[in-house]
Amino acid sequence: MATPLLEIRHVFQSFPGAAGGSVEILHDINLDIREHEVVAILGPSGCGKSTLLRAIIGLEPPASGQILYRGQVQVGLNPSTALVFQNFALFPWLTVQQNVAVGLSHLSLAAVEREQRVRQVIDAVGLAGSEEAYPKELSGGMKQRVGLARALAVQPEILCMDEPFSALDVLTSETLRNEVIDLYTSKTTPVNTILMVTHSISEGVFMATRLVVMGAHPGAIRAVFDNPLPYPRDEHHPEFLALIQKLHALITQAVFPAEPAPAIAAGAAGLPIRAIPGASLSSTIGLLEMLEDDGHLELFELTRRAHVELSQLLLVVKAAEMLDWVTTPGGLVELAAAGRQFLAADIKTRKQLLNATLRGLFVFDLVVQALKQSANNEVDEAVVLDQLARALPHEQPPRILRTVVAWARYAELFKYSSIRRVFHGLRQPTATP
Repeated sequence: MATPLLEIRHVFQSFPGAAGGSVEILHDINLDIREHEVVAILGPSGCGKSTLLRAIIGLEPPASGQILYRGQVQVGLNPSTALVFQNFALFPWLTVQQNVAVGLSHLSLAAVEREQRVRQVIDAVGLAGSEEAYPKELSGGMKQRVGLARALAVQPEILCMDEPFSALDVLTSETLRNEVIDLYTSKTTPVNTILMVTHSISEGVFMATRLVVMGAHPGAIRAVFDNPLPYPRDEHHPEFLALIQKLHALITQAVFPAEPAPAIAAGAAGLPIRAIPGASLSSTIGLLEMLEDDGHLELFELTRRAHVELSQLLLVVKAAEMLDWVTTPGGLVELAAAGRQFLAADIKTRKQLLNATLRGLFVFDLVVQALKQSANNEVDEAVVLDQLARALPHEQPPRILRTVVAWARYAELFKYSSIRRVFHGLRQPTATP
């Protein structure tokens, strides 16, 4: 059997924790990337997909383990790779042509060859005629085409993409997905293999010849399997839909395991120390309204009705579950009694119900207790962020803080000043009899 293009062997990655020590992000990753394939790395939010991609490219060396390229241990950046970023990463003061040429600055090329390469890739991604335009003049799709052209200009053997279409609208991302696969299958570029990170299951099934599913905390590979569907792929074909459903089930099991979860450490007030999902309250209430008539729906059906990706829906479902509004037995999402009570209530009562519920969640109680201990009924944002980082080292405190603020404002639990960056207390709503 031929030597794999890339070999990831027992890779571990960890970063310093806020309270000292380290936080494990990747755990014993073992994976081969072969020639002439498109590999998609999937998994729930926070499972280390992008961290793994950066380690493979050589942007961040692993804490331990090895990455081999064509049988040789990789040291530093792999010059045979190029990365397409999620947020375009264009220089606003450079034209399209100049942005594309930036990737060639480290190569010893004659001016004529440099210009020829830039011209070829600009034409290949459909940007001919826009060479002199600046990023501010471009749509999101055109900006990402510039990013793709810049990556192709260095003639990489392995094209790496980190959620390259997530910042684009649905129609634009669908167009670009098709164009990338056309470039790959037509063999008009030196790209041998594509390695991509995506939060979209349907995108992974549409593009990849092999799918890698990761679990979280710490990130580990749960499954790897081939996608035998031929190009071009029909998103409505029964086999395409069956593969999506299989992936849904696998990722859902990672987020809502059948086995009871291990005991969670408790904070000073005796509440379990756990983060809150990054879901908006309006989306979470919208989930309850979708469940109101049937009482329960399977996750796959919910994603279809809500027109959202599973990764986004899972955050909403986890939020509703944390608020005791739903339960999730065996892949179903069921409306709980507390959820029905909330739906039936008027706006004032909804605020009161949510206020009482949030007081029983660690991250909100953390702020409430800090306000009680404050002499002036105010707590600096930095104090809360520090406590969150110490209690939840695997999470992103700024993300948690944004969700805490939004939910607490609706429930009138406490206030937050974005100008002064402080929390301060207020009179609580009268409890519901």
